[in-house]
Amino acid sequence: MSEIDCNMEVEPQLPVFPDSSKPCVQVWMDKFNKGMLSCNHFKEHWRVWVPSIFSPEPNNSCLDWSFDEEQAQKVLFDTLEEFICNGDPQTVLKNLSQLDNPPSICGRVFKMGEPTYYCRECGMDATCVLCVDCFKKSVHRNHKYKMGTSSGGGCCDCGDVEAWKQDPYCDIHAEGLQKRQSSGGSLPDDVAERARITFSTVLRYAYQLLTLEYSPGLPADLRLKEAEEDPLSFLHSPDNYCTVLYNDETHTFEQVITTLARVIKCSQRDAIEFVTNIDREGRAVVKCSTFQHCTELKQDIERFTSRHGNRPLKVLVVHAHVVAHQLYAMRLLTWLQKILSNCEGFRVVFSEVALQIKSPDTSIVEGILLRDSNLWKSARLHWHRLFISGMLMEYESKKAFAKVFTKNYGAVMKDFIRDDHDHSFSVASLAVQVFTVPTLAHYLIAHEDVLLTLMNTFISECSRKTNKSGKLEFERNAPNGAFKRAQYILYDLRYLLGVIPEEWTDELRKGILQGVTLLLNLLNIMQGMDAVTRQVGQHMEYEPEWESAFNLHIKLAPVITLILKWCGSDKVVLIKAYRATLKKLYENP
Repeated sequence: MSEIDCNMEVEPQLPVFPDSSKPCVQVWMDKFNKGMLSCNHFKEHWRVWVPSIFSPEPNNSCLDWSFDEEQAQKVLFDTLEEFICNGDPQTVLKNLSQLDNPPSICGRVFKMGEPTYYCRECGMDATCVLCVDCFKKSVHRNHKYKMGTSSGGGCCDCGDVEAWKQDPYCDIHAEGLQKRQSSGGSLPDDVAERARITFSTVLRYAYQLLTLEYSPGLPADLRLKEAEEDPLSFLHSPDNYCTVLYNDETHTFEQVITTLARVIKCSQRDAIEFVTNIDREGRAVVKCSTFQHCTELKQDIERFTSRHGNRPLKVLVVHAHVVAHQLYAMRLLTWLQKILSNCEGFRVVFSEVALQIKSPDTSIVEGILLRDSNLWKSARLHWHRLFISGMLMEYESKKAFAKVFTKNYGAVMKDFIRDDHDHSFSVASLAVQVFTVPTLAHYLIAHEDVLLTLMNTFISECSRKTNKSGKLEFERNAPNGAFKRAQYILYDLRYLLGVIPEEWTDELRKGILQGVTLLLNLLNIMQGMDAVTRQVGQHMEYEPEWESAFNLHIKLAPVITLILKWCGSDKVVLIKAYRATLKKLYENP
């Protein structure tokens, strides 16, 4: 059937303000049964409805946005659930959740500031933590434990047998383990297939809307057509744009508050609320008006914030419909996380879809890893939480994610080093989720050259600080922010080397010896760094820059200790490491 026929069949079912959302589900189901359903059929529905529900109204206060939440739920979310379930979602999802209720793994994603518990007696390392509910129901509450607060982005390790020396399950998830072993239930084939199509569409749509740095308008397949515009609505106005202000770590609260109060003529109180939203979410719409007005505001904000040699604040002018679709895309990611919590079957399907490579594109996972630093805070965190809850609960999915993460580690870290956001807001922070799993760490060292990747990434950053003799040299007044950020790689090395293998293979020996060779190269450029030379003839006015070299040694020392323990646990590795060290010493007397 041609695309014109598809549109003729779908569009009459989707007036801008329909009485019922049922017809679109029926259309999707008919197309599915005929084997003709594609992403475009979902977008046809969203193209009309998303702007009508989520678009900001021009010249209204951007702090008082309100949407028809009931209609949004009914038209944009219930329709997806009805299609996946082919029936009443509440009944079907409840039955599916019984297959995996309670689950054998907790996987609760921590929010910033949420309490966490680490058992000093049983945890494999300090990154292995429990949420409050699991801790209260576990034997660890009677052990020596340490309470902390999460910086956000991690998850509860209850049920992960590799995170604990003993007692990996709380009472809740021990019951889930027994149930899982006895039931072994999986998704019905038709539900799995409909979920696969829906997840694929949702992920590609969210990826397209949230990662694009594009012209202020929408992609062609999401634009409203003239026949669909309501002449009585503000939607018909093509000149409805938003000035969007983005967060950075350069400008202070006071600078941005003063700028907003002066440029958009708002009260001090409103300016404070705008800045609070920008700091929390990573961006905020500060004005919705005509393209010309929004552009003038953008230029004024950039002019005010670029004074005193500062880099101007990032400000974009985008169409109101783009803002609406991006808001819906974020909500879709939250909805998807909720759906995945129902049962393991959904998570397996999600993992397959997220890792699927559609030529000529990369997979969704790889795409987000490479574009994470282009996103604003809340968009980053939505993707990170989705990956944690959808891919890091089951071992095979976690292993597949770890392979893609390792392959792109160099690019991810380079982006993080250039970025100015905290480590907890970077996708690089997911390293702790995969590198601290002992069997995964050993697999990555043996088969994915992870030590080679990490060490080379760090040495390439060190090479920017070397002098003519090839030794590290830190200048007093030169900015060292990028080098400090690069030292997070040393933490990742500690995670990888945290557990010494009990059984060695030739591949594992080769992998660790690659790491030893590169570590010797690093020690070579550190040897004699920041050498203190005696000064005669005049007084030394300024103390030399010593802090960078000092911090580098403190962070590298635990890695050296772990490497020595690894070498000491296998005769072949020990002998080859000795030879490599002696050779390096001979070459550099």
